[in-house]
Formats: sequence, C-alpha cells, structure tokens
Amino acid sequence: MRATRTCLLLLFLLFLFTCTEAQSEFIIKSVKLFVHPAKEVERGTNLTLTCNAQVSHTGGRLPQYTYNFYKNFERKALHIQKMDAVEQVNFSIPNARAFDSGIYRCELVIEQQNLKSQTESVKVKGLQVPELIVDKQRVSEGESVSATCRAEEEKGSLQFSFKDGTNEVHRESSEIGHVQTILTFHSARIARLSCLYLINQLESNISNVVTVEVQELDIRPTITFQPSTEVIEGDTVQIFCRVDSKFQNSTFSLKLIKGKDLLKPDMKNSNYSKVVQATDTGEYECRATINSVTKTDAQNLTVKELFSKPILTITPVGVFEGQPFTVTCKSSDFASERISRDQVKYSILMNGQSVTLGAFNGEYNATASTQTNGNYTCNAQANNILKWSQLQIFKAKMLVSKPIIEVVDKVVLDRPFKIHCRSEYGSFPINYTLIRNQKPLNQILSWHENDHASFSAVISTKEEIQDYKCIAQNSQNSPPLMSDALSAPVIVPVKKVSLVVLPGPDQVIEGTDVYLICNAGIGTPPISFKWYRLGNNSALMSNTVQVNNSAHKLPKVSSKDSGTYYCEAYNNGIEHSQSDKVTFTVRMAHWKIGIIATVCLLLLALSVVVLLKYRSKRGKRETAAQLSVRSGTLRLQEEESDQWSSNNIAAGTSDSNSCTILNAA
Repeated sequence: MRATRTCLLLLFLLFLFTCTEAQSEFIIKSVKLFVHPAKEVERGTNLTLTCNAQVSHTGGRLPQYTYNFYKNFERKALHIQKMDAVEQVNFSIPNARAFDSGIYRCELVIEQQNLKSQTESVKVKGLQVPELIVDKQRVSEGESVSATCRAEEEKGSLQFSFKDGTNEVHRESSEIGHVQTILTFHSARIARLSCLYLINQLESNISNVVTVEVQELDIRPTITFQPSTEVIEGDTVQIFCRVDSKFQNSTFSLKLIKGKDLLKPDMKNSNYSKVVQATDTGEYECRATINSVTKTDAQNLTVKELFSKPILTITPVGVFEGQPFTVTCKSSDFASERISRDQVKYSILMNGQSVTLGAFNGEYNATASTQTNGNYTCNAQANNILKWSQLQIFKAKMLVSKPIIEVVDKVVLDRPFKIHCRSEYGSFPINYTLIRNQKPLNQILSWHENDHASFSAVISTKEEIQDYKCIAQNSQNSPPLMSDALSAPVIVPVKKVSLVVLPGPDQVIEGTDVYLICNAGIGTPPISFKWYRLGNNSALMSNTVQVNNSAHKLPKVSSKDSGTYYCEAYNNGIEHSQSDKVTFTVRMAHWKIGIIATVCLLLLALSVVVLLKYRSKRGKRETAAQLSVRSGTLRLQEEESDQWSSNNIAAGTSDSNSCTILNAA
C-alpha cells in the first residue's frame, strides 16, 4: 500500500514538471510606425497604420503585448489592441476624411516596460462641398427663414459659417455633419445666402448660393408739428406721429426721439406737447417698429429766441479795493414781434444771493472790497422764459503794501551783493524799482509770489548801504510806496596786517617768553589769525577773535627759535591778508655771559702772575751765567725763554678777546 502511494506522488510531480514552463526575460528593442498607402492621401482612401516592434527574450512563455495608437500628442490613446506576443499590429482608418489628418505614433507596453515609436504626419486632402437648404425664398421685412448647411460625409467637429453675401451672419459648431439656424431679414432686398465649414484649420469650398427675396413692409410713419415747424420761445408746440390705418390693429411700437433723448416711448394713441425754448431746436424723429423692422420719418423744428442769453460784464477790468465797479446784465437780441426790450427783467446775484432786489434794469454798482468778492451771475426773464448768464468770478485787487528791502546774503565792501525787494501783500503783477540816493537804478516786474525782485549792488564804504531804497507799485491810479533805507551788517575785508615781536627783535634773550602780536589795521570782526615760520608750510597756531589783534606766545625761547616769522588775517570777506616778515635771533642769557667773563678775568690774572714770576727767575739765571757759562749757551737759553713767554702771552690775549666778545654780546 505504501509503495503504491509513493508511485502516485512521483507520477504527480513528474506531471507538474512537464506542464510548467519557466517565465521568459525580455527587452523591447525598437518600435516603428508605418503609414499605408502613403502619408498624404485623398479623402475616401483606406488608411492603415502599422506598429512594428522588435522584442528580445530568453524563450519560454511571454507576457501579453499591449499596442496603443495616439493622435496629436493626446494622452488618451486613440486605439488600444492587446495581443499574445505579436510583433506587428495594424490600425485601419477606412474612408479617410480631413478629420483623420494629424500626427500619429504608437506604443508597445509589456508589463512594466514600454517604448514609443517615432511620429508620422498624415494628411487627408479634400473636403466635401457643403449644401445649403432654406425653407422659403420669399419673405417680407422682419420675417425669418430656416437655413440648413450639410456636410454629412465629414467626421469630427465641424464649424459652420452662414453668409449673406460677403457678411457672416451666423457661426455654429456641430459633430453630426450639419447645422440648422434661423435667419431674419430686416430690410427689403435680394439676399444671397451661402455656407461653408472649417475643420483642422482647413476651410471648405463655398456651398451653393440660395437667393431669398425680401419684400418691403408697407408701413410708413409720418411726423407733423402744430402750429408750425418755425415758432418762437414760449409757444406751445404739439407733435404728432401716425401710421397708415391698416396697421392700427397690428402689433407695433411708435416712439418720438430727438437726438439721444427718447421724448415719448408710446405715440400710438397720443401726441407730444411742450412750451418750447431755443434749446428745443433740432431734428425730431418718429420711429415705427413692427416685427423687428423699423421705419422712420423726421423733420426739423426751429425755435427762435424770444430774447438772447444775457451777458454779464464787470467793469473796469482789474479793480482795486476801494475803487468803484459796475456789474451789467443785458440781452442783445429780442423777438420784436412778441415783446419789447423793456419787458425783459434782469436780476444780478452774488454767491446765489440777489444784489439787485427791487431793481430789474440789469445794473449793479458797488465799491470793491473783500465783501464784494465772489461768484456773479444774472438771469433775464420774460413771458415765463428764464435764461441765465455764464458765471464770473470777481476778486478785487489788493494795493501793494509798503515794500521791505533786505539783503539776500552777506555784504562785503567792493563786492557785488543781492538786494531783495518784497511786499507783505498786494495783487500781482508788482513793479519794483531800486533807487540809490533817490535815483532809479533798475526795475523788475514780479508776476507771482515766487518771482522775486532781486537787484545787484556794490558799495565801497559802510555808510553807502543806507543809500539804497526800493519802490513798489501795482496800480497806475495809486502812488508808489517807498521802503525804508537798506540796513545790513557790512563786512570790511581785512587789510594792513602787521606783526610785532615783544620784546623787540634785538632784545630776545634765551629762556624768556616771546609774543608774536598780529594786528589787522582794517577789518570787521570776527577775525581769524594764523602765525607761520618761514620754511614751514603748516601754521604754528590759528585763532579767531572779536577784536582786531591776537598774540601767539613762544615760551622760554632758545636758539632753535631764531628765525623769520609772519602772520595772516582774514574775516568773512574771504581774502587773506599777510603781514611783513620779522626776523629775530635768540641771544645768550646774562648769567652765562657773567660766568664766561669771570673765567676770562681769572685766566688773564693768572697769565700776568706767571709772566712776572718768570721774569724774576730770569734775572737770577743771567747773573750765574755770566760767571760759569759761555756766551753761546746763554743766547740759546734766552731764545728758549723768549719762545715760552710768547706762548703764554698769546694764550692770555686769546682769553681776553673771548671775554671781550662775550661782554659785547
């Protein structure tokens, strides 16, 4: 029994081994797309797209192949076909149309691998000529026809265009090969209808042309005026709009229009009445509309002015405060057949308030002031007709105030400076005149607040600043006003600079303090001073003071301070003025001279003592010589003694001369 079971198990395993086949490994090498019979064909041709693939594999069982066909790079596949390990698949497009034109490619997908082919452009030439059908070929104005444009042999979305002559009247898209629309005709004529369609940016030929006779609708409105088309302001005018009686029971509208204004929307059962003014002159139009057809009739109405629009005038022009002025309101033209000049009543208003209460002659007199400034207007009235003038703004001019004269910047003698003339108030333009010693120098006309009256001037003495004044005037009827005399600080440039050394240049002794005093003979403080030593470009010291002199101290001078010194001075006049150069030598101190003199006197006394002692010894030696030494030897000793004496005397004389020189110093 056990042996039987073992045999059965071995047979079963052998069966599984023979029935099971290993899964194959594969690689998609290439995918290519072919178009048959050609890439460019005529409409109606049967197209075949062939996707050819090359796949390498290890043998055994292959997974399923999936072929995808795409058009115009869309993500969604146009056609999908699944096969069992087939390396070529066809996609057929029977009876090709322009819709089938485009860019195609195919793709092979095997499990996780995929590869796309190259793209191929397919063009199908030729489009079906569309057909136009209408339900009626004779209509009246305002009626419609049903028009159908057909191209049912084409596929895809077609965009149909309907034309009346050369004008496109309707456009609509359809995917069923035809479009039906309603076309309405608004004017009598012979309409020539046609259609075409567009697909893939291609335009078909024009369809057959269908003529539609549009007959005129016999409805004509008429417009009439009572009493006449020429009237005068104040008259009552009635306007009538009518149509033929046979249309009275029809559905239509009747409107009265003037320019952009719809005066009355329904004139079928009433008229339009108005008391007219000159502004009512113009063309009036009666417009009848039935079945979207409009007919019109128009006439001109002329309305003559009863009196002209009043004109407001203010005289004189440019009134100054305190001067009288007159406001006048008048109409120049009148319809003498209706009214006289005296029947027109005038009112003058300022800021909306009447200033001529109880007076209607159109004249207002007043004296200009701030209270009379404002907006003036007037009206004229007669026979219930009221007309207004244009608004005028009146503002009395202000007389110029006493001018103020001032300098713009600092004033420096003998240099040009600016004088500014201005007034605190006054209406422009203002004429400013600069005078000096009552003589006019120059004039400037100032037109606005920022238009400054600036004059150039030069003075040579401080007192001349007060010679300048200015005159301001802005009205020929008022006398000019004069300013006060110009007053401003005058800067005198620094001149006549000198340098003084204390003690004097010949009395500077070593160890003492020396003062270099710089003095400006002319100049307006504050004055800045600088001290220099010749040969050194840098200033020893600088100082600014409110007086005309300043000093620089050299403390405890020594021989190194000997040299040449000078100073500079300047103020707001800008120019620098330099002093003459002063030289001094620092002499030796007195105590040093005393020591040297004492030493010299001691040396002199010592020399005298040595000389006297020498001469005494010399006498004794001469006596002994006469007794024991030859005369030749004696002469030799005398010569030696004389030489030694001469050397000592010379040394004493030198010390004496040194003392004399020091003493002199």
